[in-house]
Amino acid sequence: MDFHLLRTHSKLRSAKLIMVVMFALAAHALAGNSTPNEPTLRPNDLLRQAVANEKLSANDGYFAWMDRLQKPRGSATKLMVSTPQGILSRTVAINDRSLTPDERKQDDDRINRLLDPEKMRDKASKQREDQQHIERMLVALPDAFHCEYSNAAHDDHNLHLECSPNPRFSPPNYESQILQGMKAVILVNREDCRITSIQGTLFKDVTFGWGFLGKLNSGGSIEITQSKMAGRHWGIQRMKLSFDGRIIFLKPLHLEETETSWDYRSVPGMTVAQALEYLRNSGPKASH
Repeated sequence: MDFHLLRTHSKLRSAKLIMVVMFALAAHALAGNSTPNEPTLRPNDLLRQAVANEKLSANDGYFAWMDRLQKPRGSATKLMVSTPQGILSRTVAINDRSLTPDERKQDDDRINRLLDPEKMRDKASKQREDQQHIERMLVALPDAFHCEYSNAAHDDHNLHLECSPNPRFSPPNYESQILQGMKAVILVNREDCRITSIQGTLFKDVTFGWGFLGKLNSGGSIEITQSKMAGRHWGIQRMKLSFDGRIIFLKPLHLEETETSWDYRSVPGMTVAQALEYLRNSGPKASH
């Protein structure tokens, strides 16, 4: 879910995070209770159970995976690894080509700075903040949406929910405020009761802080898919974001990016030094 889903000005960073982390599903979660072949729960209760399963992310071990982020100006492919101290990454390709010697040195200098415990603590603190944004959004989903089963769209593996804003929902935070202007189709895996897909579209403008912090224009969209990747681990496969609007009064915002992740594998819990050595010694995989 990463899945890896918005930076110097604190208010600007928070406003941008609203869009990315609202659907940035927890990428490391334990499988939950199974769901019968035919839906027996009310749609919102099914979504509530799936969200509860997503929230169990902290106990799912440590993983490495490949990640490619495509933006209008180009792409970056990285090898990622999670550790008890946080997530580290090493760039392995830029625009699908190997790094030049100068680019390699700059990126290695970047990650080697994390050997300084203070810098690693700062990085981990920011990651925890992002995780808190995710958790607040996840908790809000079953209350923010009114969902119905899409009977014509059920398949052997997933139950399909058509979701629209619940008019009685009062957003407790900025993260969940965006849900008031979004309609979504959510797929829930029958066996593990995990969210496998979200396709959301803004059908109206959404403002934050009475318009002072920002605004998202109608027509924005997000697509996310995740699946079981390594044993019982669920990981985000693809996340596509497309949003326009403004932040902090009149500063324009355009977000257009597609992130794909693959080759998830279990790794032991490593120190920062061990993780950096792992990143240096693990060769890049073919991009998706």
